[in-house]
Amino acid sequence: MNGVLLLNKEKGMTSHAAIQKVKKILGVKKIGHAGTLDPLATGLLVVLVNSATKLSNYLLNQEKEYFGEVTIGIGTDSEDAEGKIISQTEVEKLDDPDRALAELVGRRFQVPPLYSALKMDGMKLYEYARAGRDVERKPREVVIHRLERKSPVTYVGGAAKFSFYCKVSKGTYVRTLAKEIGEKLGYPAHLSALERLASGPFRIEEAHTLQDLESGNYRLIKMADSLAFPKIEAGILAERIKNGNKLPENLVGRKDPHIAFTENGELLAIYKYIKGTYHAERVWN
Repeated sequence: MNGVLLLNKEKGMTSHAAIQKVKKILGVKKIGHAGTLDPLATGLLVVLVNSATKLSNYLLNQEKEYFGEVTIGIGTDSEDAEGKIISQTEVEKLDDPDRALAELVGRRFQVPPLYSALKMDGMKLYEYARAGRDVERKPREVVIHRLERKSPVTYVGGAAKFSFYCKVSKGTYVRTLAKEIGEKLGYPAHLSALERLASGPFRIEEAHTLQDLESGNYRLIKMADSLAFPKIEAGILAERIKNGNKLPENLVGRKDPHIAFTENGELLAIYKYIKGTYHAERVWN
């Protein structure tokens, strides 16, 4: 049993807990994922089963789409609804929220939240936070491809709320994006709800619940079918590919940055093109 499983994660569950449940239900030896979701978040979790765990680096780099809700006027230490309130300002009326969203679109740098699993000097940032230690977080380059308001602004209890859609690059923290929306509008803010809609070519409409898995109502996507690289049937090159041999460009007949070799439709290897030669990056025997 090797392949990619699309899971619709429940709210309140960590990504680690979710994939461990999948591991137990399916009775598999190895399990992984292609990008975590916070416990607050629901939606698409790309789960890698057995040999597909080796695909992690290729699938992690994909763009992701989300539907979220931002609460303006209340800031938290975790930048989401699970954190402690650290700032609060009454909001009477927001000045042009759509313009604020438009100003955040594009390539720029983002400071990761302190309560995150990003590692620095061998420790996760949330470990520093729980120990009460402040640490300088280095900004990371991200791309916000789309950011659009999807609901009217509502005002309740001195705060404002609205839903939004975003399509973002790898490494983007939507919690931090919600905080940045507030900063553009002149208020503290936090992310109050989040659903992942897509990760690369995978969409929430194709995802299964844990209940689906328990009833046997699911399908695994073949490893080869999960990759966006050009796919070539290995044919007479199969033995050389299984051994990880270098392949000259003229033997392959193309110059793509990455290609996936298959044998009878099953993933055999991923090769990278470097100066006229294809080099094996991953081989499955």
